[in-house]
Amino acid sequence: MFKYIPNDLADLGKYLIDKDNFGTVALTTISTAAIIPFDKTLTNEVAKLGKPINLDNEGTYLRIKGTRILPSNIPAAIYYIGNGGTTLLLGSGLLIAGKIKNDYRMQITSSEIFEGFITTALVSQTVKRITGRQSPTSAISSGNPSGNWTLFPSFKAYQSNTPNYDAMPSGHLTTFMTTLTIIATNYPEVKWIKPVGYSLGGLLAFQMVSSKAHLTSDYPLAVLFGYVIGKNIANRRINKIHKIQLGHTEVDYKTQFTFANINGYSTIGLHISF
Repeated sequence: MFKYIPNDLADLGKYLIDKDNFGTVALTTISTAAIIPFDKTLTNEVAKLGKPINLDNEGTYLRIKGTRILPSNIPAAIYYIGNGGTTLLLGSGLLIAGKIKNDYRMQITSSEIFEGFITTALVSQTVKRITGRQSPTSAISSGNPSGNWTLFPSFKAYQSNTPNYDAMPSGHLTTFMTTLTIIATNYPEVKWIKPVGYSLGGLLAFQMVSSKAHLTSDYPLAVLFGYVIGKNIANRRINKIHKIQLGHTEVDYKTQFTFANINGYSTIGLHISF
């Protein structure tokens, strides 16, 4: 899986500049720019909706020496849907099950999930360190609810005050989309994966805005990155077989005869359309 990561990064770059994908990339860019002026209003309204069901807080966690280990309430559990630990746990589960059942598809899907996790982390961290956008908590305390932008913050500044620079794009949603796309692409016959997965993704996105972990405009780029990375990774190992039907096949066609005299020669023509 590690040898393909440079290809994953290159494939994402090719996708973003390919003229065939101009519409998708433009829509992502325009939607992000269009949402930014409404970030404050959207955050407040989503927080109001989340408050009655206790989704307006970051949640609580079981900690060991200050490190988050497991979520201990519903908001934290929802937030952990997009956590890297959840992705690694899912990939490990598929690997173990695949080894026990000798199931190649499970094993390769597991490998792709790990590959996607690393690729997604590299992409999201790179863009975060370029855009330097404040997370909502830091933005509100600074007096700018939409978040300040500090392009190319220094490594020291980023490490010492990460929430001040790491909002764009949402790493949780990017990771979730990559993982979901890989699984759905490998198991197209399992029809519930997409509706359940996208519903969980929507719940994750709602909770992060409600708890002021992210702004709504942090999402379009995350969805694009996650989907493209996941598709590129999964499709690389899928061989599509095109079946050709042999034997008699009904063909709908029409025939038309024409007669003419050209320079004294009688001719006959046959025109077949199908």
